[in-house]
Amino acid sequence: MSLTEIFNDALKYPFSDMTKFCILGVIMVISSLGSLELGNEIISSVLGLIGVIASLITLGYGVSVVKNAIIKSDEIPDFDLQTNIVDGLKMAVISIVYYIIPFVITVIVAFATGFFNQIVEIATYVSQYGPNFVNVIPEDVMLSLVSSAAITIIIGIILFVIFTLLFYMGLCRFAKYNSLSEGADIPEAARDLARIGIGKVIGWMILLFVIIAVITFIEMFISSIPYVGILISAFLISTYNLFIVYRSVGLLYSAI
Repeated sequence: MSLTEIFNDALKYPFSDMTKFCILGVIMVISSLGSLELGNEIISSVLGLIGVIASLITLGYGVSVVKNAIIKSDEIPDFDLQTNIVDGLKMAVISIVYYIIPFVITVIVAFATGFFNQIVEIATYVSQYGPNFVNVIPEDVMLSLVSSAAITIIIGIILFVIFTLLFYMGLCRFAKYNSLSEGADIPEAARDLARIGIGKVIGWMILLFVIIAVITFIEMFISSIPYVGILISAFLISTYNLFIVYRSVGLLYSAI
């Protein structure tokens, strides 16, 4: 399938079964309850815990969406809360496996460039001179901080993008083989990336980013509605985004 065909399908897919869309929407709303400011720590903690469980369900349900997309089934999958939660937990583990590597490398780069040492040095000026530290800090110290921060950030972004692409391949491998070890197999994920075509996968990611950015722009206006904006946004926008992301990556992977 071409990228145009993939996204044409993914954008229409959520509306093929509005009942399941609404069920997922309700779960999305529940997962967002922990972000509400209620002024009561106990209630907020309980809602936060419920929100985490709901988030695991949505993450695991996304695996089911990917699985159907890989076999090019047009059916929106049924809910199986137990399976969804287990799959959600496994996907949380897989995401740690993929993102711990770029995180560690970025931290090492930050140490190597002296970024942390310069932060400590500047912190001493802040504690000594307060808001006026900008006027007394040596120019070479500030330039060193800027250069080390730039190097660290650039390398961090590059690594994040690379491992995000690998993570999505791992997600598809997990959905296809229903195996945690297969999903966490980074070398095989890299081979799958090459089989599809790195250029095509990058193109998919760019198009997905643009689409999500446009939808998120709309979401900002909905979320600004007092009291209910966040809930409406979770029900409509977050649900729609989930279907688009998981459906499109599953269709992309089906090329293998």
